[in-house]
Amino acid sequence: MQHMSEKVIFKEGIGEVKLVRKARSTRLRISVKASGEVLVSIPWQFTFSRGEEFLEEKREWVLRALKKMEKRGVTRKPPEPGFLFATLHKEYHLQPWDSVKFQIRLKQMEKEVILWYPAHLSLTEEAVQAKIRMLLEGALRYEAKRYLPVRARELATRLGYTFQALTIKNNRTNWGSCSSLKNINLNLHLMRLPERLIDFIIVHELVHTQIPNHGPSFKARLRSHFPDADPLEKMIRKYRPELF
Repeated sequence: MQHMSEKVIFKEGIGEVKLVRKARSTRLRISVKASGEVLVSIPWQFTFSRGEEFLEEKREWVLRALKKMEKRGVTRKPPEPGFLFATLHKEYHLQPWDSVKFQIRLKQMEKEVILWYPAHLSLTEEAVQAKIRMLLEGALRYEAKRYLPVRARELATRLGYTFQALTIKNNRTNWGSCSSLKNINLNLHLMRLPERLIDFIIVHELVHTQIPNHGPSFKARLRSHFPDADPLEKMIRKYRPELF
């Protein structure tokens, strides 16, 4: 019977990292997948702490690898004027206007967010895209801070979990994470997901407050809350925590 155990940690600047101890592993190894997932493979005779030390030793390499993944994402299709996306509470639109300034306005009783950009600028320029991303992410952060902590407390109370602090992040590689101190981080881009997926990811992190790995016990607990956990996992892969 093969020995294997997992642990998920959160490293500032890197994000969520999966540590995996395997009997089959012969050396410490770090891999960064195209999705941005960071995986540390650890021989069975070593501890998780040794894996974390190795991660810190290779931190600069990991950060360079993650940066390369982000640069690949920049080649995605640039935004176009008109409807961009919808959240639980608002619709976001991008419109040109005759001005030299970028501006965000709220319309229709604050249910419609319109980002106006100078009409003479090209949306294919990275500097223009960066400015639009910054403004949109600021609006999303405001919305996320008003909704996600409240929803997390509701779900924690209903399902019998406790957590310490909850922080809203703008990660490019994961939707959420939970530290060993029961501090939860949630991605502001969760607001662009369907409501059930938002709840699923929040509960995923709540389960981690009691079960820090992704082993059989974790999966069984998650399925007790979401019997459709497998289809939801597949659905999440259709989304990316970035705008364009």
